Amino acid sequence: MVYELEMLREKGVFQVVPRPQEKNIIGSKWMYTVKWKENRMVKRRKARTVVKGFMQVIGKDYNKTYVSVAHLESVWLVYAIAVSQSLRLW
Repeated sequence: MVYELEMLREKGVFQVVPRPQEKNIIGSKWMYTVKWKENRMVKRRKARTVVKGFMQVIGKDYNKTYVSVAHLESVWLVYAIAVSQSLRLW
């Protein structure tokens, strides 16, 4: 967990700021995963932090949502539609 937190700090993913009194603070929690080798030995342990989205209020805490990654299947689907319709992608 310490390694993952340090990586987030190094990459500038978040910035600690003073808490505004009139804002709803959304909590987070750590999720832990164990990666296994083929012989059932532990390869490594992973930790990541996730936000407790159920605490958000639409229009108050956020107006827009963003997806940080595109799934490869979605990209393939867009390519397939573009090819079938003779569309250009850029």
